[in-house]
Amino acid sequence: MSLLKAKSSRTREKRLDTLNAWQGNVSAAVTEFSDGEPVKRIRTFSQSTQDDLLYALRLLAAIRNSVSVIHAGRGCVAAGLFHQVTKGNGRWIVTNLDDRDTIMGADLKLRKAIKEVYHRYKPEVIFIVSSPIVAINNDDIQSVVEELHEELELDIVPIYVTGFASHHAVTGYDTTLHALLKYLAGKRGEHNKNNSVNLLSVAEHPDDRREAERILTSLGLELNILPDEASHGTFRHAAAARYSISLDQDTGNYLGITLRDEYGVPYAEASRPIGIGATGRWLSVAGKALGLDEAAVKLFHEQESERVQKALGDFNLNGVRVYLGLASATSFSVLSLIEELGGEVVGITVSRLDQLHKERLEELSSRYPVLQIHVADGQPFEEANIIKRLSPDLYLGDSAHLGQIGRLGIPVVSLEETPVLGYNGVIALARRFSAALLNRTFGAALARTPLPYKESWFRRSPNWHIKKEVK
Repeated sequence: MSLLKAKSSRTREKRLDTLNAWQGNVSAAVTEFSDGEPVKRIRTFSQSTQDDLLYALRLLAAIRNSVSVIHAGRGCVAAGLFHQVTKGNGRWIVTNLDDRDTIMGADLKLRKAIKEVYHRYKPEVIFIVSSPIVAINNDDIQSVVEELHEELELDIVPIYVTGFASHHAVTGYDTTLHALLKYLAGKRGEHNKNNSVNLLSVAEHPDDRREAERILTSLGLELNILPDEASHGTFRHAAAARYSISLDQDTGNYLGITLRDEYGVPYAEASRPIGIGATGRWLSVAGKALGLDEAAVKLFHEQESERVQKALGDFNLNGVRVYLGLASATSFSVLSLIEELGGEVVGITVSRLDQLHKERLEELSSRYPVLQIHVADGQPFEEANIIKRLSPDLYLGDSAHLGQIGRLGIPVVSLEETPVLGYNGVIALARRFSAALLNRTFGAALARTPLPYKESWFRRSPNWHIKKEVK
């Protein structure tokens, strides 16, 4: 059956056996995924986590000349406001569903909203983003789409996020990419093949996207970049490309395999290009897949590597013990960079583990069989507990709860707004690491503010609240 005939994508749990709650060493993780379907865990206490709606809005904010109609109550659009204020991208409105709409439905309200944004903005495409409320009241969004598509002669794309279908917010990316291809890429067989290469960039830092573009265009490739900063026509163009390569296999996997299986566009999977060696390997995968001259790829890598080494000078992380708290694919690639710089990774917190990570886990298991992996998204207490026990010299993570980690007196570096990819990413990261290790004044001051947890909590094991699911 065609993937795109379904209303929405399958959840990460069903598609990739994804875990969101787990703790153990690398060897145990390999066993978990080698013995068939891994045993699901649940948390008896959970602090916070994002949902698929937030991820869907993040992705849609980057689509040019579009408007999103968020069919929800006002509380569901806080993330839309965040992305507009911080990124300056995306236009959206909310249908502002109330109690009556939740019970009786709000098809008329949705029609009115779509017509309003069409006449006000004249966009190329309108997205209808559903919500937990719509999943409950079962509004017939599809009928509204079909009716107004004909009336307005405009592409209208329904995106069926529910907020509770999956434990993994990244499912929101899959759901959104499913809808974008289903409604914008066209039917298989009606495209004229082009010579471009799809660069799959999902919610990447703009500098990272530009770095990847710089590297690949230097080798003579014509790029079609999506979904970040894509236009209405980019998706149709993508369905006729000669190849696809991703910057992050975690976020771009569904887009890559759907373009491959539905439109026959080959898909090259490679680890994130973070660090000199990893960037060279990523480039080598792209070169072999696209038939690029091997000598030219090697020469480019050698020249860029030499430039980076000169920029780094004598900087290294010798003797520095590092803890990583990042998205899964990013964590595994940053680990390689820490090794390149001479540091030691003493533990990792990742957002999820699934079949996409099996090969990387096996490789790590051969070298660091007892390296601890903690699987959590939005569980700062568990992570703080682990870090308090390990007492690393440096913490690298996103900005979700860096303040709490900093209160342990450990230098922290946020990678959320730091470019990390490619050769230029190595230079940017080294500068951030150096600044954090040399300037400890802020960390020392922050450490005087106690953590919000009682000491009795820290006497429990970090995985105290993680239990095997009973069916």
